[in-house]
Amino acid sequence: MLHTRFTELFGLDHPVMSAPMAMHSGGTLAAAVSKAGGLGSFGGIHGTQPPDWVTAQAAQVRAATDKPYGIGFITPFLQYMEPYFNAALDARPDVIALSFSDPAPFADRVRAAGCRLICQVQTLEDADLAMSADADVLVAQGTEAGGHTGTAALLPLLVGVADRHPNVPLLAAGGIGNGRTFAAALLAGADGAWLGTPFLATKEAVEIDDAYKAAIVASDGGDTVFTHAYDIVSGMPWPTGIGARVRRDAFTDEWAEREAELRERRPEVTTGPARYYGQSAAFVDGVTTAAEVVHRLCDEAEQILRSRPPTLL
Repeated sequence: MLHTRFTELFGLDHPVMSAPMAMHSGGTLAAAVSKAGGLGSFGGIHGTQPPDWVTAQAAQVRAATDKPYGIGFITPFLQYMEPYFNAALDARPDVIALSFSDPAPFADRVRAAGCRLICQVQTLEDADLAMSADADVLVAQGTEAGGHTGTAALLPLLVGVADRHPNVPLLAAGGIGNGRTFAAALLAGADGAWLGTPFLATKEAVEIDDAYKAAIVASDGGDTVFTHAYDIVSGMPWPTGIGARVRRDAFTDEWAEREAELRERRPEVTTGPARYYGQSAAFVDGVTTAAEVVHRLCDEAEQILRSRPPTLL
């Protein structure tokens, strides 16, 4: 069984965390991952639901399991989403996860609620800010990841963060979807994986419709693009350097290389829904359960780590 600083910190059976995907995850998925021995989480911002949705999802997790779980937030949006953050703190999850900007304004409140702070970072400078806020765990997110992400590839970012901050547990995010990719991340310095895309195509991802899951299963990862187009139209305050990896579609094709024009014409442009998923879709070959994702990923990685390194030395 894989044993890391991350499993030790939270008493987990497996060093896997489900990403707190805003609008794409809830209590059903979080509970399933935690029950499987990982760290389940859900996104605490849900634009179509009131703040007591967070309370209800947290209660659902706690009714299903007493194992650790987390609630995550897009940090720059918290200025508009304070009631959701308050609801999460009141629920007292084991973890609050913050992503995409300086966590310092919120870190003390996380600790006061008795929660550990996990910070997802996209640059070495982001990692420095997270450590200045006394993050308990860092997550190095590569541009291979689905949904919102930065521009750095996972491997150089992961190794850079591991070298720069060696004394904190470190998770890898982006492009990890099978045992081989997970084993590579562990050997590069990770203490576990933060997964999004493979969990979208599970039975417990009840927020995701069947057509969306089928698109992930059919994907080889090469049908995704990194774009700012959907974010420009939304008008939400995403930090500079953050974009989204989505399934390529007519809208992303239309506005590729024309983002300046799109900003000027934003009030007159409308879009359909984007399908957010990452390059690890290449490793998703069917709709399974969250427990199957956790166990297969870890079993495959363990087998590779037992067999491959000795052949190289």
